[in-house]
Amino acid sequence: MLRKLLVLLLIVFTGAAISQAKSKKPGLPEQFEKAKTVFVESRYGDLTDLRLNRDQRDAILDMQDGIQDWGRYSLASARVDADLIVVVYRGQYINGRSFPGNSPSTGPVPGRTPIQNPADASQSSATNPADTEREKDELRVYTLGQDGKLKGPIWRSQMDNGLLAPSLFLLQQLKYDVEKAYPSPAGGKPNTP
Repeated sequence: MLRKLLVLLLIVFTGAAISQAKSKKPGLPEQFEKAKTVFVESRYGDLTDLRLNRDQRDAILDMQDGIQDWGRYSLASARVDADLIVVVYRGQYINGRSFPGNSPSTGPVPGRTPIQNPADASQSSATNPADTEREKDELRVYTLGQDGKLKGPIWRSQMDNGLLAPSLFLLQQLKYDVEKAYPSPAGGKPNTP
């Protein structure tokens, strides 16, 4: 009798554990559900960094606009005040070409020729589409550790031209994943004041 009772209890506890495991939201960590604020920066710094080039600055501003339009999270004015840190990176031109303003520093990019001689046919031409390829755009989401350093990423993706406004396809992908794992309550914007 005691043996049957133990087997029955074991079955009940096993079933409860399986049921609890199935009810967990797969894919995204629950920080996305609990978060209320987001801070957006580039991999090279935030909007206050004067060395930030135009592409990275525009990517930050476009992402901030997209997050405000989404309405699920509000923007934090400082990294330390945010629940989630969104790091954007607008892909730079590749294939050996140097384009002013595409480097996070003010100097030339190592391994690239900053000045081109128009008479030298061996150097790339800006009119050649093969020489104007870009790296993929990236979007990563982090949390902030107790030490003030980024933890994660807890979500990331990359895509050709994924940060071009107004479509912001990388943000659309993040929104889809978050809303699928943690649907907004009826009425929409759960975390706005």
